[in-house]
Amino acid sequence: MDLLGAEGVDLVFAPTPEIMYASDAQVTVDPGPLGALYEGAVRPTHFGGVCTVVTKLFSIALPDLAFFGEKDYQQLAIVRRMARDLDLPVKVVGCPIVRECDGLALSSRNVYLSAEERAAAPVLYQALRTAETLVLDGGRDARVVAGALRDTIAGEPLAVLDYAEVVDAATLRPVDTIAGSARALVAARFGATRLIDNIALEVG
Repeated sequence: MDLLGAEGVDLVFAPTPEIMYASDAQVTVDPGPLGALYEGAVRPTHFGGVCTVVTKLFSIALPDLAFFGEKDYQQLAIVRRMARDLDLPVKVVGCPIVRECDGLALSSRNVYLSAEERAAAPVLYQALRTAETLVLDGGRDARVVAGALRDTIAGEPLAVLDYAEVVDAATLRPVDTIAGSARALVAARFGATRLIDNIALEVG
């Protein structure tokens, strides 16, 4: 609370689960096809829960702006789509990924990495930067860029790849040719810890 006060925050809404969820609640919000991809395939009910609680928070707080981190890019895309499709009067704003000095995206999961796994984990960012460089140098074949992602991560023995894809930034569907706004998405396990990351691939 002291940190929030120092930033000029006047009011904090922090409801308990008992306040947010009625004991006999039955209605949920379906995330649609986007919710079945990538992270949704690993955690099938996750994005339904996200959409339900975010819709409830939007309905209660009636915000003009809502800020979501780009590290969980699929979640950001789903919330944006939900707000659009349900005509919710809120602008969903993506916030840039915050990284450690070696490029590892900040995440609460990072504390579960062993020293060796922590040293290996920046390979995800290295792979993403490799993809970004390929596109900046004129590469447009998404299969080649996705292959570079996988090859870079495969070079780290402690990384067990879940997926590495180049997708349309809005639909999250794999693309053949990189044009306009695309996104490189990666997920890998380091021991028992699963990390995700992504980077924008922009063509002017």
